[in-house]
Amino acid sequence: MLLLLAVTGIAIGAVLYLTASREVSRAADAQLINAARLVHIMVQDDIAAGQLAWRDKPPAQIRQMVSPQEAQAFRDSYDSCIFLVFWNGRAVAQSGSGAPVRLVPRQTGLRTFKVTGNRWRSYGMRGEDPRLLIVVAERDALREFSIGQLLRELAVPMLALLAVAMVVLWWTLRRGLYQVERLASILGARSLSDLQPLPPQEWPRDLEPLIIALNKLFARLEGAYELEQAFTDDVAHELRTPLAAIRAQAQLLHRLSPANLGHETDRLIGIADRANALIDGMLTLARLNATSLTSRSVDVHALVAEVVAEVMIEQQADTINVAVMPEHIVRWHCDASLLQIALSAVIGNAMRHAGSGRALDIAIVRGSGRLVITVGDRGPGIPEPERERLLRRFEHGSLQSSGSGLGLSVASKAMTLLNGSIRLEGRPDGPGLLVILTLPDLPR
Repeated sequence: MLLLLAVTGIAIGAVLYLTASREVSRAADAQLINAARLVHIMVQDDIAAGQLAWRDKPPAQIRQMVSPQEAQAFRDSYDSCIFLVFWNGRAVAQSGSGAPVRLVPRQTGLRTFKVTGNRWRSYGMRGEDPRLLIVVAERDALREFSIGQLLRELAVPMLALLAVAMVVLWWTLRRGLYQVERLASILGARSLSDLQPLPPQEWPRDLEPLIIALNKLFARLEGAYELEQAFTDDVAHELRTPLAAIRAQAQLLHRLSPANLGHETDRLIGIADRANALIDGMLTLARLNATSLTSRSVDVHALVAEVVAEVMIEQQADTINVAVMPEHIVRWHCDASLLQIALSAVIGNAMRHAGSGRALDIAIVRGSGRLVITVGDRGPGIPEPERERLLRRFEHGSLQSSGSGLGLSVASKAMTLLNGSIRLEGRPDGPGLLVILTLPDLPR
């Protein structure tokens, strides 16, 4: 924008130069015309008295028709001009030295001519007697000097005005861009589920159409999330009832069937449990989209311990040894509900694949404006090419045959809503998997 202003200033300067040149030339031409009229006044008395029988007079006597006093008066009024008087095509009077008589146009009106490379401007007029021709001329260099002098006089105020305009424009742009940057900062700090409208009265009137459009977009997204959640809840309710009936019938069949059908009935019960887990995972993902972040101080150590206890009861994993380090309070500002969902998914996945060691290592490290929670197991691990893929929905690893395929994707979604990240790595001290959750410090 400042570059545009500078280009505009140059364009204004060019226009000013052209205008000044035209006006100076017009004024100088008018001066030539007035000078020619003055010379005509000086010689008209001689013409009226009939004293111009110049053909019979010697040149010295002819040239005295303009007295020295009159010539001096002319120079005092028009010091940059010279004049020549022609009678019947012969020069009979001349003021000072300048352009040679033979090079001066002997024509009426304004003319431009050159003398030894220098440009001259002349004006010729005839008297009442057509044999009389008066020509007044001046150098173009004098006009250019006048133009330069005028531009120098205008340059300081023009530059000052341009500088003031640039400062005002810069201040206006900074003020406008500050509001845009402020809006970008507020929107960038929002979570994916924060669809609260922006108060229009807090923003400049220039941004009011944008604020109104954003608020309408937030309202449409919120309505879409509510419809999605309602649909998911309805579908889950419709599916859970027949699944519960299928599981109950499978359990009854398991008790009443012969021993050789026990394996098949166990598989049927497992399929029903997996379907229930899939529905729970889909419900969790759908509800995550409609979750609003509530940042508060959370005792992360206590939250991890609570999740571990819940998952152990749910999976009946009493034999798994879980170590949480450090063993003291670690506080962090974040959304406790979302962090609990992510921890439940990760710790539940780790307990299902704890491996022969039946041990989990959970480390909580705080520092450098972030919180890192590492959950490690001693299971078979996940090959490196598959790790990124398993963070997507309904993906199973090549070494995994059970589960809904939603556990790690639920954790990934929750971490995204927390503006955090999840990363899968192999253990450096043997087989197993490390799941690393990284959290930023949310605004208080």
